[in-house]
Amino acid sequence: MIKRMPDEARSTTGETNHVVVVYENSATRAEALRFCEHLDKDHRADSSFDIQWFSFASLTDDESASGAAATAANADLIVFSFTCEGDFPTEVKFWIERWLGKRTRREGALAGLATDRPRNAVEVACLREIYLRHTAHRAGMDYLSQDNPTIGRVIPDSIDSFNERAGQMTSVLDQILHKHPQSPPI
Repeated sequence: MIKRMPDEARSTTGETNHVVVVYENSATRAEALRFCEHLDKDHRADSSFDIQWFSFASLTDDESASGAAATAANADLIVFSFTCEGDFPTEVKFWIERWLGKRTRREGALAGLATDRPRNAVEVACLREIYLRHTAHRAGMDYLSQDNPTIGRVIPDSIDSFNERAGQMTSVLDQILHKHPQSPPI
């Protein structure tokens, strides 16, 4: 477990955000580290982060898992960094249920960093991402995924799609606009 405390360059009036990072292996830990560095860089002036790290392997030990569950139950952000292969190990799921049962109804977010998911917008979420999305919903937390599945295209029947269609000149609209006005019947 690694704990990063706020440095002195941080605002003394800013809020401390409690973050729990759960990672599968060294490669997923490196991805989570990049995520946390980016988070830290974007929020340097207005807040600080207390980040605690737990590996999947550490959650197999009952004592370590118990402490990690208590920490996660009170976290503002829980970050999972994992590969998309298969389902989460049983011990990790038990640990998730443990902190989920202890979490009081408060705001927070759960972020899923799938490190080996293809960068293709038409791919569906892996089983682990779906599980985390449901977990976030059950906890009353926001779920953050690393990719927006609709990036590069407009969602049908959204404000963006209506705006896009409003600017298009169709042949029917062209005929209506260029037709000579007729006087109303008497």
